[in-house]
Parts: sequence; structure tokens; C-alpha cells
Amino acid sequence: MGPRVLVLLLVVVGSTTARKTRLTWVNGIAHNMDHMEEGRLAIQEKFGGKQVLFCYNPTAMNDEDDLLGYVNDLTQAGTQKFGRITEEVDVLVQHLREAVAAVGKHGRVIHIAHSQGALLTALAAKQLSVQEMSQMEVLAFGGAAALRRTVKTPFSRCVNYYSINDPLLFVVPQAAQALRSGFVGDEEWCFLAPRIGDPIRDHNLVGPTYLQALTWEGRRFQQTYQSVAHRTLRPLWLLCLTLWQAFSARLHALLKILLKPLILWSLLVWMWTRTMILTASKWANACVVQPARTIFSLLQEWFIIALRTWRGEEQYVPVAPNLDLKTKQ
Repeated sequence: MGPRVLVLLLVVVGSTTARKTRLTWVNGIAHNMDHMEEGRLAIQEKFGGKQVLFCYNPTAMNDEDDLLGYVNDLTQAGTQKFGRITEEVDVLVQHLREAVAAVGKHGRVIHIAHSQGALLTALAAKQLSVQEMSQMEVLAFGGAAALRRTVKTPFSRCVNYYSINDPLLFVVPQAAQALRSGFVGDEEWCFLAPRIGDPIRDHNLVGPTYLQALTWEGRRFQQTYQSVAHRTLRPLWLLCLTLWQAFSARLHALLKILLKPLILWSLLVWMWTRTMILTASKWANACVVQPARTIFSLLQEWFIIALRTWRGEEQYVPVAPNLDLKTKQ
């Protein structure tokens, strides 16, 4: 093995010890479990396959057309905007504390907060310790509250992403002021050009507008926290998995083409064979078994009579008695 190959192997296998991380996410309003699963898969794909542990902020909506449930979600967010601590905030505090404890002293928690989720995160931060916040990177997308690095909230890193047509800008004065001022030199604000032009759809976390920012953050996460070996081998693994799935699909289709006629032919052969067996069985019973039984019975009777005659035994001759049934007078 040449020295260059050895050096390459050392770099790939043991270049940097990846810091222990947790990737968490808290959602905004009007999210059911189907939306959570869609978001989880999108974030996981952008962050190099890192497992996403979401803290579910439940919705009051029964379905996507439930206007009353949507209004209830907005009402709850409004009370939280005035500082009301709800059960969702307490659940998020516990979720973040468990995440920080899981990564240890030198680990990092990368926390994604969308819409109302940013407001929940701002309220939860009031209950977190300085040490816990210092191990957190907070990424807010279309947040209902601005998250900043301050003495009271010393996050390791904090970025607020907003589409410039995001309706939440109307309820977050800090973000609107940063947009008007041009936010030059402030790394905590990033304003995006809308990809769709519809404020509601551009506000969607996995819509085209915010998805581009998730892509940027995902690349940064992989380069910062994932080892070279992981970044090198994962695309190869995904390629192999894709090829295997394509091969399996083709093989399945081919087997369906080949096996379907074979199965039908086998069924026809079995039915024909079964019919022939039943027909042969009936014929054998009628033409062979029954006559053979009759012949055997006759031979047996003849043999018994012949044996008695040879022995000189009297043969039994049944006599019909003549019974006089007339009553005597």
C-alpha cells in the first residue's frame, strides 16, 4: 500500500471526531401528523440523513378544512405572544433539556423552529439555563417571535430566516425593522426572495422558499458536525440503495410477467389432473372394484359349498313350513 493511499485512508476513517449532536424541530400551527412526517423526511434528507426528533405542537384542526380549529390555533398563538406559558411550552422545555443532556457537555443541539414554533422556543428559553442555551443552535423559519443571542439567551448560534412576503413579519417588529434597515453585518437575519409569490405557501417550511435555506443549513451541518467518512460513504450508500430498489422493481415486474402464466398453467394442469384422477377413480370403482368384489363373493361361496361337498357334510336346505293358520271351530 503506497503512502498516499494510507494517508487518504487515515483522513477518511479518522480525520475528525464528529461532535455528538441532536437535530430537533418544533412546528407551527395547523400541522397534523402527516405534515410532521413530511417535514421530518425533508429535514432529514437535507441534513445528511441525521435523525430528526420533533416536538409536536398539536393543532386544534380536525382536518385541513376545519376553519374553527385554525382560528383556535391562531387564538392560542395570540395568547402566547403576550407571554402566556401553555402546556406546549412546558413540553418543549423538557424536549430541549433531554436533547442537551443526551449530547453531553461538548455536544450541540441544532433546533429548528417554524412559525409558532419560534414563539414556543422563545418562551421555552426563559426556563432553560445559560449552559443549556450555550449548547444550542437555533434556526427559525418564518418565526412568530425573533430569536436573538443576548446575555440572557446566549445561544451558540441563532439565525432568523424570513421570506420577504411572509405574513409573520407584521407581528414581529424586530424582523420588519431589520428588513427595512438592510440588516448589513447582522448574521442573525436572513431574508429570502419568495419562490412562489403566495405568502401562505412561501411560509411553508418545506415549500421552495424555506427549503433552500434548509438546504444551506443542512450542508453546513454536514461539513461542521459529520465526519468525512460519513459524508463520503452516505452518497455511495444511497446510490447502492437506489440501484438495488430499481433492480428489485425490475425483478418484481419480470417475475410477475413470468410467474403469472406459470401459475395459471400450473392451476390448469392441477385441475385437469384432479378431474382425470376423479374420473379414473369412478371408472375403476364401477368397472373393476365392484365386479371384483362380486366375483370374489361368488368364488368364496362356491369354495365353501365345494368344501362341504368334499367333506360329505349335509347341506342346509331351507324348508318353507306350511303353517295352518285356520282357527279350529
